[in-house]
Amino acid sequence: MLLSTPTRSLKHEYATYVDLEIERYKDSISRSSLLKLADDAVESLRAGTQLELSELVLCDAVNELIMRRLKIPVYDKWRRNRLKMLEQFRRADHWGLSATQHLTDAVRPQEHPHVVVTGPHVEERTLYLAAHGAHVTAIGELHEEELVTKVLVAAAQAGLSGQVIGCADGLDEWAPSVPVRAVVWHAQVLDHLSPERRARVLAHLQDATVAGGVHYIEGVTPEARRTPSIRALIADYPGWQTPADAGDGVIVLHKPRVA
Repeated sequence: MLLSTPTRSLKHEYATYVDLEIERYKDSISRSSLLKLADDAVESLRAGTQLELSELVLCDAVNELIMRRLKIPVYDKWRRNRLKMLEQFRRADHWGLSATQHLTDAVRPQEHPHVVVTGPHVEERTLYLAAHGAHVTAIGELHEEELVTKVLVAAAQAGLSGQVIGCADGLDEWAPSVPVRAVVWHAQVLDHLSPERRARVLAHLQDATVAGGVHYIEGVTPEARRTPSIRALIADYPGWQTPADAGDGVIVLHKPRVA
């Protein structure tokens, strides 16, 4: 399932944020609770001056009740909060990234590249890179749709929905629509894959990456680099530049540039 939003004005970014929050709330409650909410909306409309009770009017009334329950800020307050949130998102320490994890050096988000992020830190890495200017596709497995939606909501809160796409179909089902500059992922992503699917995913990611692009792989300690599994992983990158240890359990592989 591909979840995305195009580049928009700030007011559209706000509308995207509100819509995502409302839909996520509706998905989180039972059908009986949703029907009760509709009944409350009808009573509210009847108590007011609303004479025509159309489906659209009722839907808007339900959404208004949900906005009150969730205490969703009005546009002007959201816009002020967004600036504070962006400032937080741009700080490496906010996401638990140390100074030795050279994520921005490897990916260069300020050049607005297209980046794929997956693995246990998909939320943190996606929002950090998007806040620095990258266009990011956050990929989760089929059972991680809620996590991917959470990433999209957080992006919308910070006015970054135009830079973030979510895909909850899994790595081997994802199809790139644009050339990818970098892939940021964790070595454990491959742990649960069969040998056939592992080979397919690696080939898929490598083919999607442009010449000169990078794969930034976390979760590889100096000790782990000497294990057969990591040696096999590196061997699955034929022709790519021999990885250097970027520190804090990160290796970076560079796809050769076309001569």
